Amino acid sequence: MKKTVAVLMASLMCMGGAAAVASPDVVKPVSAYAITQSQQQQFINNLGTAAQKGYAQYRILPSMTIAQAILESAWGQSTLSSRYYNFFGMKAGSNYHGETVTLQTTEEINGVLVRVNGTFRAYHSFDQGIEGYYQFITGYSRYSNLIGETDYKAACRKIREDGWATDSGYTNKLISLIERYDLTRFDTMVPVTEGYFRACASSYTSIVDALNSIGAESSFAYRKKIAAANNITNYSGTPAQNTTMLNLLKQSRLKKPSSGPSIVYFPACGQSYNSIVDALVSIGADSSYNYRCKIAAANSISGYSGTPAQNTSMLNLLKAGKLIKPN
Repeated sequence: MKKTVAVLMASLMCMGGAAAVASPDVVKPVSAYAITQSQQQQFINNLGTAAQKGYAQYRILPSMTIAQAILESAWGQSTLSSRYYNFFGMKAGSNYHGETVTLQTTEEINGVLVRVNGTFRAYHSFDQGIEGYYQFITGYSRYSNLIGETDYKAACRKIREDGWATDSGYTNKLISLIERYDLTRFDTMVPVTEGYFRACASSYTSIVDALNSIGAESSFAYRKKIAAANNITNYSGTPAQNTTMLNLLKQSRLKKPSSGPSIVYFPACGQSYNSIVDALVSIGADSSYNYRCKIAAANSISGYSGTPAQNTSMLNLLKAGKLIKPN
């Protein structure tokens, strides 16, 4: 169902009384508003700064937030945004108890445009309006998959699928704005809280893959240190423990171990080796049984006795350059 705020605000009514989102195709395109390039850049910079601050707390990708504001508010020129600081066309649903404003809108029902009155959230300042957006988007569980998402295309797809807009072209409109105005630069400038890992994409289901994706150490030994730093007790790599760790990482709330990674790896051996002893010798490492016992312990190969399975595990790690050296 499409909705437009009188004359300047074009928006789509999303389900559940959620946001009314911009639909420039209903009235006129965003580019049709009388606004200079200087004003556009100022709007982007203002939203960019606010979106980066918002990311530090809410983990919603800045580039998507800025693109939404451009599209929803027509560069801040719409009545709803210029007078009431609602830059995102957010409706006043039943769970909202703040101030509101009623503006004439146009609903598209079964292809027919009908003039009606719509009630929207209203704010008194730019900062209030931005904070209202984050309170809105984090207040509905259906948008939770946006938290920690670092891929702007995925974020734009998800927010439309989650119900923010029924406009089938909404995702592409956001992506087009992001790419046209290079809004991803605000993503790469996002500050990461000192002592925490930066967020991984929300699509990851494996803590190992997620850590690798951000260039972090993912070995079991280091994950034990991460677990201890995050009050995940008696870490043994259970699904529940890994899920807890992964969820924290997705939100950039996973603490780094205080000492940082102190893991050193053996250089990888050639892929042709089928003996761990020969492979270790080839890289100039000690291949004695006693030292292999130490290597096994450092790599969580428990009860090492030199069985074929244990040696194969060790050899595969060495070939991949992921065999940890004993301290």
